[in-house]
Formats: sequence, structure tokens, C-alpha cells
Amino acid sequence: MRRATLLLSPLLVVSALAQDPVDLAPLKNWLSLQKSLKTLEADFIQSRSLRTLRKPITTSGKLWFTANGDLHWELGAPPKTVFLRNREGSFLIQPVKKRFQTLTVGADAPTGTQGFQMPEFPLAADLGEFTKRFEVLKVEPQPTHCDAEVLPRDAQAKKYLQVLRLRFDPKNGQLYSFEVVGKDGSSLKTEFSNVRINQKIDPSVFTFDPNGYRSDSEKQ
Repeated sequence: MRRATLLLSPLLVVSALAQDPVDLAPLKNWLSLQKSLKTLEADFIQSRSLRTLRKPITTSGKLWFTANGDLHWELGAPPKTVFLRNREGSFLIQPVKKRFQTLTVGADAPTGTQGFQMPEFPLAADLGEFTKRFEVLKVEPQPTHCDAEVLPRDAQAKKYLQVLRLRFDPKNGQLYSFEVVGKDGSSLKTEFSNVRINQKIDPSVFTFDPNGYRSDSEKQ
């Protein structure tokens, strides 16, 4: 009996460690619906949690996006920080301080947690592209939505990021929230509301006139 137990032990360990493969169907359905996304406008609440804080710091914001890559992401009311991307480039703007910074070509949205940048809208063209950029850890369908946990494959992001949590609707393609959790215990959660899809957006939303602003590249 003892010998039999010893022989079976490795098999029992392997069986315990084995996990059912993640069902990627809800994620695939959700991403497929992104193909019809032409414009996106939404309000959001961003909550930042730190180990040193008893309560999260919350900030309201707004988002505008077009399928051609234009993006306007602002925090605060009135906005204190604006990330703007258009055909001319990417800019980080501080309206209150009248300062701005021109970002490098191909720059993504502002960093949510050290080492990780906020994802694009949409996240990927299809499931194949998504799995190239992210390792899917968990997909949990719920009656009204679906929760997923992923991890960027980018080595730099992995140094600081523990997990990225997504909440979305695989039936209509809406992204309800995403949360970036850092290895230092910090987290940044963005929850969307009042989402408007494929409605006309005034082109002026994606323009920036630097007159009256000071560039961070200028000498002090």
C-alpha cells in the first residue's frame, strides 16, 4: 500500500495542478464587436488606491475616441490633465498651469500604474492580436457581464504590473471598467458611464492650440 501511494503521489500532484483551459469565447465575441466601433465618448471615474491611504482617491474624467486613432482623455472638472493624440502627434497638457509636453511618436495614453500604459480603444483588432499582447489568466462570465484578468506580455510592464482586470459585455461590446493592479499594492481603476458609441464628435475636441502655453522642453 505504501509503495502504491508513493507511485501515485506524482500523478496526484500533476492532477491537482492541472487546470481547465480558459474559455476565450466571451473575449472573442467582445473583441469582434469592436470592429464596428467608429467613435466613442464616455464619462468615467478613476479610483487610485495606495497602501498608505485609507480610502481611494477618486477623480472624474471624460474620454473621446475615433477609429482613426484620435484620442482625448481628460482628468478633473475642470480638467487638470489632458492626454491628446491626433494626426500631429501626442501631447500631455496641463490647462490650469498652461503647460504642455510633446510626447514621442507612437506614445500611448498616460501611465496608469508605473510601467503600464492605459490600453487602446479598442484593445485589439481580434483575439489573435489580443493574445499576442496579453496573457489571458482568467475569464469569468456573469449574468450581466464578463470579468477577465490578463497580463501584458511586455517585459517592462511585467516588472511593475500584477494583473489587469477587465469588465465588459460580450453581447454589446461595451467596456464597463478596467483596473491596473501593481506589484507594489497600488491600483488604478477606471469605471465608465454614459457611454455613447458611433455618435458624431466635434473635430475641435482633438485639436490643441499651444498659444499661451509653455512647453516643458523650454528652458526654465
